[in-house]
Amino acid sequence: MAVVLRSMRDFKRFLAKPGATLQIVRNTFVDRQPAATQEAYRAKGFFAPRHVQALTRKAAIFTIAGHPGSVWLYWDKGARGWRFQDDTVTVPLATGLGPPDAVTYRCTLPATEAAPVRKAARAPRIRTDLFDALPA
Repeated sequence: MAVVLRSMRDFKRFLAKPGATLQIVRNTFVDRQPAATQEAYRAKGFFAPRHVQALTRKAAIFTIAGHPGSVWLYWDKGARGWRFQDDTVTVPLATGLGPPDAVTYRCTLPATEAAPVRKAARAPRIRTDLFDALPA
């Protein structure tokens, strides 16, 4: 099932689905760091898939595949500056260190999720009382 996000409401609905996963595809703050620092981030699971563990009113709690502990993603005062496009969400970072930074997450659902089941079209009912009025 393809994930299409257009607003914070869509994003929260996505997070509430079983198996919802985020993965960092770009982090401009980390991109500006030296290669050794970037590798240290990768070794600690910074770019590993994040699986939704719990939701609160103002945050999502994620577990990181293959690493202990959890990570929180907060959204107080709505999604100021958040950008939604198809299956990605770009969140601005307020680091105060240099140019404005942002993290881009790719949102995915497990492939095992079944497609929505459509009801088969019902055959039209035939009124039998109309046949009684026909001349023989």
